[in-house]
Amino acid sequence: MLDTLRFILNDALNLGFAYGLLALGIFISYRLLDFADLTAEGSFTLGGAFVAALIFNGANPFLATLLSIVVGFVAGIITGLLHTKLKIPSLLSGIITMTALFSINMILMGIGKTGKFDSAVYLGNSKTIYDYIGIFKQKYLNIIVVNFLVITLATMFCYWLFGTEFGMSLRATGMNQKMARAQGINTSFMIIIGLGISNALISLSGALTAQTNQSADCNMGVGTLVIGLASIIVGEAIFGKRSFLNWIISVALGSVLYYLIIGIAINLGLDSYLLKLLYAILIIIVLTAPFIKKGFMKLKRKES
Repeated sequence: MLDTLRFILNDALNLGFAYGLLALGIFISYRLLDFADLTAEGSFTLGGAFVAALIFNGANPFLATLLSIVVGFVAGIITGLLHTKLKIPSLLSGIITMTALFSINMILMGIGKTGKFDSAVYLGNSKTIYDYIGIFKQKYLNIIVVNFLVITLATMFCYWLFGTEFGMSLRATGMNQKMARAQGINTSFMIIIGLGISNALISLSGALTAQTNQSADCNMGVGTLVIGLASIIVGEAIFGKRSFLNWIISVALGSVLYYLIIGIAINLGLDSYLLKLLYAILIIIVLTAPFIKKGFMKLKRKES
């Protein structure tokens, strides 16, 4: 029993901290910018494919991981430009970028293998950032520590950034674009940069996930948008959002709770093909919980 619980916790921490970056990225676009960005599924895979392709070909994993942030930022910028400059609706802008990234990711994963395109890269014995940071003998502990440090730094960066004048302007853009423009804020620029930062974090999440799994494939981004949104909702429901710092910490930790729930469900015998159904049910429960609570309180008052 203890071994099972330890396995579930390790798995939740391994994936939870890495996916916490995904949740933070989606939080910026969906919560702060109020922008329904579907680029996430493409930029997550982009980060994984990019870092895996570079490491597979002998690149330094630290440099590859840093560069994955840059390519994710560029992907977000493209979506922002499509929306603000070409006046393409937000949903369609994200879909266009995500669709284009599918081909780009296939090309990246084919570099050094077929030379054209491929659907996966397996790193095998190639060294990742976790192999260079040997704090513990067990690799899974190194993964947990490194991912925790990265999500902590990312959370601190977001807290600092969105407390600056630029960050406040970006948040104002998400709250009310017309009012923000009336205050002299360049809302188009804020949307472009905001989406760049969002997808940079998502791409970094993909890069860490690829190195954790020692592989990247073209389907690794499928469902990441749902996972990120579910992590945000679970984190907000459990930890709340009393202050902005509390809010972003809740988002970052939400993915750990989310994967803890998923891990428990799998160990209780839930088949893998039912996971998507569990995702949907979990989101419905968390979203409707406040309304159910209000209804229950009203019923209790009537009875008293």
